[in-house]
Amino acid sequence: MANFCYKAISAKGKTVRGVVEADTERQAIASVREKGLVPLSVESASASVANPGMPSSKSSFKKILESLHPVPKTAVAAMARQLATLLHAGLPLDEALASICAHDDVSRMQGIVSRLRDRIMAGGDLADGLAEFPNVFSSTFVTMVRAGEASGTLELVIERFAEHIEQQVALVRKVQATLAYPILMLFVGIGVVIFLLTFVIPKVTQIFSDMGRALPVPTQILLAVSDGIRSGWWIILLLVLCIMIGVWRMRRTEGGKRYAHRLLLRLPGIAGIYRPLIVGHMTRTLGMLLKNGVTLLKALHIVKSVADNKLMAQAIQNMIDGVQAGRDLSEFMNDPLVFPPLSRQMVAAGERSGQLGEMLLWVANDSENRVASRLQVVTSLMEPVMILLLGGIVGFVVIAIILPIFEMSTLAG
Repeated sequence: MANFCYKAISAKGKTVRGVVEADTERQAIASVREKGLVPLSVESASASVANPGMPSSKSSFKKILESLHPVPKTAVAAMARQLATLLHAGLPLDEALASICAHDDVSRMQGIVSRLRDRIMAGGDLADGLAEFPNVFSSTFVTMVRAGEASGTLELVIERFAEHIEQQVALVRKVQATLAYPILMLFVGIGVVIFLLTFVIPKVTQIFSDMGRALPVPTQILLAVSDGIRSGWWIILLLVLCIMIGVWRMRRTEGGKRYAHRLLLRLPGIAGIYRPLIVGHMTRTLGMLLKNGVTLLKALHIVKSVADNKLMAQAIQNMIDGVQAGRDLSEFMNDPLVFPPLSRQMVAAGERSGQLGEMLLWVANDSENRVASRLQVVTSLMEPVMILLLGGIVGFVVIAIILPIFEMSTLAG
């Protein structure tokens, strides 16, 4: 038999180290699990003595940091899913990370996973390693992993986070797929109209001028618009540029962000999708943190730090102040502009029954279902509206061109 050094997490959440005797590394892992411990790393005692330090340098670490941005969320979700699966299969954390590093297709993620494994092999915690990459791993994930390490449920926590990221990615893709066709139609329609006004209309303008007769009103309007675009295109371009710069500068100010976020929550049509979107993100993150043993106050601070909407962030701050004063969370979900009444009622029910985490996740699922259904309705309405709008514009252009030609042929007859 050989000696194997191990590092593991006890049932009380403490990191423990020791030595077990076994014929193989897999038997050593099984022995550690029989002690009621969650193995983080297991290696031969001789290898442990030969490699006591962390095999990395500041320069290599700097290169890894420089290559962090951007790492796609899909790569993070895939890494978390693989790690949870390998931990469920009984591999210690360092071997699971080594396996992911060997098979990961995203080179930047390979470097990150390798760095995480180095930290584990040197006796560090996974949560501390994740915290070194804030552009890749959110504070939500770091806190969940820290709670999982403390409770001995690391693989379950990582699996839940993978599901969370996968749901986020799926929702974003659904929104993108839903809006792609209407936006494409809009740009094609604008391109067709600009082509007609700048290339087709000027060619027939001379014909209309030689007629020596008063032109129909639609034709006069069309010619005026065409002349205005051709002679004043630079004014239009400058105006669009000024508007874009103004919006960009406004969004960089606190007041401008608050105004834009309030506008999104008030605009008909948009608010019906945007409100459940931010409510679903907030309640899912908060519910997931609570389900994984994070305290309510700490979870609220994390959710506030990742809130994109300023009004939502202010509402969460009100919740923090209220909870610190000993009041219920649902009491501060009273802003109808941010939270639908049903959300507040379900959270209040969860507080009364002691199942706040479950109710928050229910609210998140309900909100995301609302987003999906409303996107479907918007898509089904936008397609015919866009067709009618573009058809009307093109039809007006055609009629404006044909009318004087028709009148001329009638007089000639």
